[in-house]
Amino acid sequence: MTVKPLRSLKRSIGRRIFGADPIILMYHRVADIPVDPWGLAVHPVRFEEQMACLKKLRRVVHLHELLDLERSRARSDKPLAAITFDDGYHDVYSNARPVLQRLDCPMTLFVTTGIIGTDREFWWDAVARVFLETAHLPENLTLNIAGHECRWAVPPFSEREARERVFREVWTQLRVRPHEDQTNLLAEIGKWSSCDLAARTMYRVMTAQEVRIISDDLITIGAHTLTHPTLPAHDAEIQFKEIVESRRACEELTGTTVRTFAYPFGDHSDATVQAVRAARFDFACTVDARAVGRNVEPLKLPRIYVGDWTGDEFQKRIEDPSL
Repeated sequence: MTVKPLRSLKRSIGRRIFGADPIILMYHRVADIPVDPWGLAVHPVRFEEQMACLKKLRRVVHLHELLDLERSRARSDKPLAAITFDDGYHDVYSNARPVLQRLDCPMTLFVTTGIIGTDREFWWDAVARVFLETAHLPENLTLNIAGHECRWAVPPFSEREARERVFREVWTQLRVRPHEDQTNLLAEIGKWSSCDLAARTMYRVMTAQEVRIISDDLITIGAHTLTHPTLPAHDAEIQFKEIVESRRACEELTGTTVRTFAYPFGDHSDATVQAVRAARFDFACTVDARAVGRNVEPLKLPRIYVGDWTGDEFQKRIEDPSL
């Protein structure tokens, strides 16, 4: 058998197996932004195409209903899907919510509670702003990180790949630091670059009032920690505080019981899962890109990343995850 028929057979098998199992989709933003190094944003027009396509192919249900409904689903019924958004960007309120309402698509929004209502951007957006959107920077950057002097030669803006490499190295260093260190390092970077790091309109997060409004019968709120840390990089006490305090904050914001959690960056260890269980969550989401199998662990639910795809590309991707 040649390579081409093998690929065709693989796609056909993928559609039959993957297409029948429930899936959980992972989004972050619905916006048209000029710089998006991590592919977090889906253009509003394409998001509507994706949701219309999803409604044709699957029955869209709440995340907290997915497993129970799958157990009772008849073979002839449409396969199930759940929609999730991470972080709490304002454009989910302004751009995604109207589409979801119009098409009657339930969704779970995992909120990073510590930044809600502030005048700050998420730290990764601020770092991208400095290195990928600021043309003129000093030639050298030195940061003291965990007692070590880290130095970077910063290339000109015209050397795009080299700038992106420095951006990713700085991002990697900040990603695992405690929140206080992260905040201080970001302030140093802002001062070094002479870049105002106050939140831009296009990158702002929701207000507390917007979180309250968006929480209704269609959109439910889940927790996503206080400060969006890489949880396994911290001790068990800090992990539990981040997890349980974010749940408490979500419940205070919405006046409802919060049952679901999403691991920041998808990162989790056994200790992290134990902390989520101790915080009395019923479900927790990873970023493991596969369908929801029969014997799935409710605190390790897989999710499928969705990119800025057209409706046709979206359909191909959710029918065959190997693409």
